[in-house]
Amino acid sequence: MKIQRTIIKLKTADIPAIVLTPLEEMGTALVIHGYGGSKEEQLGLAFRVAETGLKTFAIDLRGHGEQPLDFDESVLSDIQETVNYCRSFGGKVIAIGHSLGGRLALISDADAAIGISPAICRAFGENTRKKLKELRHYRVNERAPLILEKMISAFPQPVFKQDSQKFVLFGSRDIPEIVDACRQWDEHTSFEIKSALHSDIFTLNTTASIIVRLITSIYS
Repeated sequence: MKIQRTIIKLKTADIPAIVLTPLEEMGTALVIHGYGGSKEEQLGLAFRVAETGLKTFAIDLRGHGEQPLDFDESVLSDIQETVNYCRSFGGKVIAIGHSLGGRLALISDADAAIGISPAICRAFGENTRKKLKELRHYRVNERAPLILEKMISAFPQPVFKQDSQKFVLFGSRDIPEIVDACRQWDEHTSFEIKSALHSDIFTLNTTASIIVRLITSIYS
């Protein structure tokens, strides 16, 4: 497998990425971190995805990691443009994201999507807001205060259809608002991972194993 750094040059932004290219490619995957995360945080998961035969891009959202632009609602346009870029390599494009990245993956134009602890709730409670401020906010260059909450409220909700290939994974010890929202998802396309936390779910072998199984079904 070939692993290299790259810059994806889009109309909306230049996107720092790490690309993992298997010897034989059957499609493309986009791996999207959550609020306060980075592409490096998702490399373990990206490697497991690439092992299935997908050319895999782990990216930095604006305001995160090596991306110099301020974090704002344009992240959704960036994701849409990145999905289009991934289509240039042929085959289906699957978007896989954690937390905010999960919400972005599920509402993107990708051919299939997997949201890991996706922020599909409309708002966060006081305790969650406090944790985000204490544990994640310092990692983000934001255009305006509280912009994450505005984005969570304003972004479209993912739409589940019987013939769509959209899936959610969440932990039994996840953020309460996310657990409540994910439990409303169709039972055939949602997976609750016992004892998993919001902060570690994307590192667990159980999570990776489910994702690999889903990828196999999507590309079969």
